[in-house]
Amino acid sequence: SSRTIWIAAQSNVAVKNVAEKFDKIKFYDFKLLVSVEFHFGWHEHLYERLTPCVIRSDSFDKSVVGASRRLCGARVILCTLSMLSNDDIAPYVHVNPVDILIFDEGSQIELGNYVPVLHRFGRTLTKIAFIGDDKQYRMPSAIGDFISQAVYNGKLKTCHGNSVSLPCRFVDVERGRETKSGKSWTNSSEARVVVQIAGVYQAKGLDFRIITPYDAQRALIEHELKTAKLRHEDKVFNVDSFQGNEAEHIIVSVVKSDKLGFLTDQRRTNVMLTRCKKTMVICTSKAFVCGPAAPTLIGKLATALGPQAWV
Repeated sequence: SSRTIWIAAQSNVAVKNVAEKFDKIKFYDFKLLVSVEFHFGWHEHLYERLTPCVIRSDSFDKSVVGASRRLCGARVILCTLSMLSNDDIAPYVHVNPVDILIFDEGSQIELGNYVPVLHRFGRTLTKIAFIGDDKQYRMPSAIGDFISQAVYNGKLKTCHGNSVSLPCRFVDVERGRETKSGKSWTNSSEARVVVQIAGVYQAKGLDFRIITPYDAQRALIEHELKTAKLRHEDKVFNVDSFQGNEAEHIIVSVVKSDKLGFLTDQRRTNVMLTRCKKTMVICTSKAFVCGPAAPTLIGKLATALGPQAWV
């Protein structure tokens, strides 16, 4: 078909992952509409090969003629769900009406977030597809089974033989305290514990990554790794930037020790807890997780795994 297919996802990272998959199969007949903040601030190096496919928000065309020239008859247009609601893409929509629309990682998108898009393009849409999967091939079964029950009503099936009895450990950073850092948060005690664990993993030659909900904590851990002369490049990520990625071993720094903050967002907490292929170590305060955070997804995980999960 000569009709253009639009693909949308919840986050910039999810859209980036689709673009990278296109790159792997050498498919370049697409355009990626991306915010300039994302392109420059996070992942500019990832777009080196894809530069001809990228249209940044700071260079969006105002005219239909300009938009048509930039799209070059692309068979696929990628963007985030929020970008689809942005009036600045109107010239591109005029050239290629949103007729066939695919939502990637549909289960990660809250129902209400579909409404503005469906309202805006209701007259042109003829086909909508929701891409998701009821099977998981990454997490150890103990974690996968918990996530299935807690998040997906038991519908997520584990399809591998990795059945380690206790793949997740909680490290009680008893003295860890959340500290405001600009608009973000840090926890220096957790950062030190994370670096100690990272040192052990590096000495053993393990494949590991460190993830945390807060960018200030990511920067602090990265600095501490560098100070300790440990590998710090491509090792520490905030949760949103690591969505769609994985590692054999994951170290999590929760940061919060008083207010729930990030943990009130179950979708993003779910992303944080589902990145490991073999083991996950969660650095946090036991008093916090078993107290104020007990009703959250991470609190429920601690309860499900029991006291033996704490070290």
